[in-house]
Amino acid sequence: MCGIFAYIGGKQALSLLITALKRLEYRGYDSAGVGIHGAPLKIRKKVGKVSKLEDDCATVPGQLEGTSGIAHTRWATHGKPSDANSHPHVASDKSIAVVHNGVIENYRSLKEDLSSKGYTFVSETDTELLAHLVQDLRKQMLDATWGQIVATALQLVQGAYGVVFLFQEDDDLLIGARRGSPLILGVGCGEYMLASDASAIIEHTQDVVYLREGELVELRRSGYKLHMSTDLVRSFADSSSNSGVEHVDNPIVRLEMSLEQIEKAGYAHFMLKEIMDQPNALRNAMRGRLYLRDESVPCWKIKLGGLEKPVDGRAGDSSALEMMAQSKRIIIVACGTSWHSGLIAKYAFETLAKLPVEVEYASEFRYRRPLLSAQDVVIAISQSGETADTLEAIRIAQDRGALTIGIVNVVGSSIARMTHAGVYLHSGPEIGVASTKAFTGQVAAILMISLQVALQRGVLSEAEIDEYCISLNSVPDQIETWLKTLCEKVKIVAKYFRLATNALFCGCGVHFPGSLEGALKLKEISYIHAEGCPAAEIKHGPLTLVRGFIPVICIAFRSDPAYAQITSNITQLKDAAVVVITDDGNDDFADVASFVIHCPATKLQFEPLVAAIPLQLLAYYIADMRGCSIDQPRNLAKSVTVE
Repeated sequence: MCGIFAYIGGKQALSLLITALKRLEYRGYDSAGVGIHGAPLKIRKKVGKVSKLEDDCATVPGQLEGTSGIAHTRWATHGKPSDANSHPHVASDKSIAVVHNGVIENYRSLKEDLSSKGYTFVSETDTELLAHLVQDLRKQMLDATWGQIVATALQLVQGAYGVVFLFQEDDDLLIGARRGSPLILGVGCGEYMLASDASAIIEHTQDVVYLREGELVELRRSGYKLHMSTDLVRSFADSSSNSGVEHVDNPIVRLEMSLEQIEKAGYAHFMLKEIMDQPNALRNAMRGRLYLRDESVPCWKIKLGGLEKPVDGRAGDSSALEMMAQSKRIIIVACGTSWHSGLIAKYAFETLAKLPVEVEYASEFRYRRPLLSAQDVVIAISQSGETADTLEAIRIAQDRGALTIGIVNVVGSSIARMTHAGVYLHSGPEIGVASTKAFTGQVAAILMISLQVALQRGVLSEAEIDEYCISLNSVPDQIETWLKTLCEKVKIVAKYFRLATNALFCGCGVHFPGSLEGALKLKEISYIHAEGCPAAEIKHGPLTLVRGFIPVICIAFRSDPAYAQITSNITQLKDAAVVVITDDGNDDFADVASFVIHCPATKLQFEPLVAAIPLQLLAYYIADMRGCSIDQPRNLAKSVTVE
């Protein structure tokens, strides 16, 4: 929910830190700060956007020089946004600075203990105690290395953290560690970086190391060393020496993203760029997975490599796909937009593969006692792969012996590494807080999995699979052609509704999740209250809200089994301003709706892919006309890594 960047090398750190914070601002944007090595440490922090911090740093030219430093952009969880609550936080003697993502659950008891020893706290945050705690342990562990001291401090902490420490005493050292909050090491030539997100690293290097749970890394200009924090603590207890501490050898991997992917490329906002990029994102999601196995017939094949290998730690040689096909039920856990993808997955699995599916909010799943067994499959869906509630749901599922599968966009993320098997979306970086291309990427991945499981279960024949594959493969091209005229049509609708204070969205069956997602998008970025519901449920309460100017957006495709009922319901909304999203060539609503938006025709199960696009654009253009902060909506962050 916040952004971390740290640098050590031969370059002046300040400009690198500020640039990285701008890359990370979508993860948190109520305050920002930098800490640069010096005697004393040079700390500047400011409430507001990164631009305010940049302006503040410019007021002290030449005073922030240094070639190692830490930086943070914040989305407040402890303490209101203020200069004092901004990171970095420093020890009482100003010799240690720290930036932190996550939550320290036992901070009150730790704070009381440190306060009793005379340490003075100047902020309302849980993070500040980390700096004081390390300072206090330094006095007690005189023969310890900084790595051993930090590891000991973190062992006393309960909760989640991604942290980086800067030390006045040593200008050639940064220490980072993670537990429950992501941290990535960028490996350059004589320079190293730590970041909570690869977007801050990509302009420096494509070579990264993903820190695993409980790991600590010591960075020097000459290289880096990875340890398990517990090993460092044990080494001090055994010999008060760092000799003999086993190093962790995590592999260096190559980032798939490029710098161009995290630039706006001429678009006014990242969200619009990402909406328009959906044809390419969908092609990337299907590339190498959906292809002709015989062009002369043609015959199609779906190949999902991440689900086809034998699952480690499970009995037998069954793959995840085979285990899904043999399972009695699937449980999907997710939050927000990903939960809406899960509802679409339920429809796809049940109609295509004839396999029962339950969809749970991960935040609810983790706090009850779910009935799970080794015969169940739990699918976790997350754009970031770092959603705290979803990670905890996975742990619970694995404790019960269930097979866990991850559907994520971020390569190397925690969910990707924790689950038994999974599928990457390959949608590319998504910077806008409101998810667009990751949502349609999730749906595409779900549809391919559903089709393959249906084939494995013998529910669909190869000829039927071919028919579905032909249709799914054509969707990106259909959307690309359609977008050329769609934007102007949606702008007209947006101009009409830009002053609305409430909106209703409705759909049936596979389109009910789409109505929820459309309402969420409008809420997220335009701040208009919106509600999604099944079309038939409008008569069971929401109809009381319908009046002259309230927009009612209905998704009604002729292929829907409930189309007749939806049509009947729409005719009862004559007093409202009705917008109908329907399939191409359908004129049934010409005399009923204020606006009709026609979508390319495709199979019923794939219609959510096309229906989502005008709803995303509608939210975008309304928010833009209202002057809202589209990429950084108030009170929201891209990745929710705390409860």
